Amino acid sequence: MLSVRISSAVLALLSLTCIYSCAGRPNSDKESNSGGKISKSRPAAAKPKPGITPSKPGLPTYHFDRPAHVKGLYWTAWVAGSKTGTARLMAITDKTEINAAVVDVRDEGQMYFKTGIPLADDSGANHIAVAKPAAMMKMFEDHKVWPIARIACFRDNFVTVKHPELAIQFPDHRVWSDRKRNHWLDPYNKKNWEYLAACVDFALDMGFPEIQLDYVRFPSEGKAATQFFPAKKDYPSGANGLNADVIADFTKFIGDRVHKRHGVFSVDIFGIISSTKGDEGIGQQLEKVSASFDVLSPMIYPSHFAKGEYGIKNPNEAPYQIIKKSLDDYKKRLPKTVIRPWLQAFNLGGMMKYSAKELKAQIKATRDVGYQGFLIWNAQNRYPYAVESLGPKPAQEQYVH
Repeated sequence: MLSVRISSAVLALLSLTCIYSCAGRPNSDKESNSGGKISKSRPAAAKPKPGITPSKPGLPTYHFDRPAHVKGLYWTAWVAGSKTGTARLMAITDKTEINAAVVDVRDEGQMYFKTGIPLADDSGANHIAVAKPAAMMKMFEDHKVWPIARIACFRDNFVTVKHPELAIQFPDHRVWSDRKRNHWLDPYNKKNWEYLAACVDFALDMGFPEIQLDYVRFPSEGKAATQFFPAKKDYPSGANGLNADVIADFTKFIGDRVHKRHGVFSVDIFGIISSTKGDEGIGQQLEKVSASFDVLSPMIYPSHFAKGEYGIKNPNEAPYQIIKKSLDDYKKRLPKTVIRPWLQAFNLGGMMKYSAKELKAQIKATRDVGYQGFLIWNAQNRYPYAVESLGPKPAQEQYVH
């Protein structure tokens, strides 16, 4: 297995692009890797699966059947709250094999809905992008779209400013910032865990059947030697706490909460970590970070692999080869885990521009490894060649019972 260290340039590119009811837990390596029995039609009404359990009386409830092979587009909350943006992405979804939508609920510390979460309100983190969330959820239900709530965790530019004691700091106790001037919540601080759990609860209360965490890690953009963690001394393992163990503890804490309410629990992870045994200093050691999740979505964008990675001279110009080699590593190390990769539908810098040919190549590589599900990323939600790249809407969707 190829051992790789991530260059700071690659990490910076990765961060730039990633500004970016229901079913039980899967237990097999098939979403074909999806666990449970697969049906070609909607589950019989006589045997309903438990849905998301509302935490408060009077909240609207929805019914979402989990596709056996989840194939989704990324939606910003601003697009999800826009009539024209919604119409544009639903037109692609209705015409193609796409059956899911990954919607931002929280990113860079912003909450895109009126949450009522005290710490979000106090920190000015609420920025209302979707004024009518119930209408959005009903639209997904009517179109038989599986909605996934994307919740970016430890990168946060709001709570950290209002409450610097909750932030990663410089040794002189100023709020630490990475090279892009982003702040980060201290992963050792259990108050931050509770806050992120409240964000997850909010998404579940909205009716999302799947919670997808992002930025479940320590910072990668900046000097680790300049980081001070105020809560580290009080963490159960004390000053010897390992980043990977802290992240594993956190994900179990959130995962137990999601599963208690019958939700599916997924995560975005660095694509590169399948090719190294360590955690790259960010707390994402593959076997540990995957333990609590039902689904892993590695961000295996060809443009984010360094030249020469896996022996490929220019990975961005060889999307099939780099995707297949990366996913082969995931298959070897996590043969029973549902892997649903993020694929590239964007251009980066002066690199070769992507088109339907390159997206088709990535999808083919994914399927050739044996995975049927995938997610497609474009930070601006522009998918001009999606219809050309994807298969048609199936006559009968397959669902997990």
